[in-house]
Amino acid sequence: MDAFIALISSLLSFFYTSKPTVKPHQAKRLLKFISKKLPQHGILRKDTQGMVYVTINNNYIYKLIQFIQGEGFEAPPYFGKGKHGAHITVMPMDEVLYHAVGEIKECGKAIQFEPKECQIIHPEAWKSGEFAFLITVEAPALDLLREKYHLPQKSHDFHITIGVKSSN
Repeated sequence: MDAFIALISSLLSFFYTSKPTVKPHQAKRLLKFISKKLPQHGILRKDTQGMVYVTINNNYIYKLIQFIQGEGFEAPPYFGKGKHGAHITVMPMDEVLYHAVGEIKECGKAIQFEPKECQIIHPEAWKSGEFAFLITVEAPALDLLREKYHLPQKSHDFHITIGVKSSN
């Protein structure tokens, strides 16, 4: 009987892991900081594996992580040799390969974006209890770029991941 209860308990915790939420005052502070202190543009790039992204000022992570560290979030592992740093993913590598997207003529151009909201999500491919803290952004030029290269509409918002957390 104890084994059965333990099994049910672990299944319930798997399906009902409490998801952290962004407090409205916290989101307001973050978005205000961005509008006053951080640039709202970046440069379009394509890496050697094919991922297309907008490279942005690393202070999006270095400065903003300070707002959420007390809740257990850490900077995402985007820094170091061969890594992208702070960025907005436009076309993931697998999508570029699947749709046979060739050269991106717009690489090197400046892309404007507008931060919209803060979200905490559990990415589908991540383990149970792992979360990402995002700043979603609106970037009409990126939507037009995806359309130009005949890619489907994105299944989620363009965003900047500023923190990751594991509750396990």
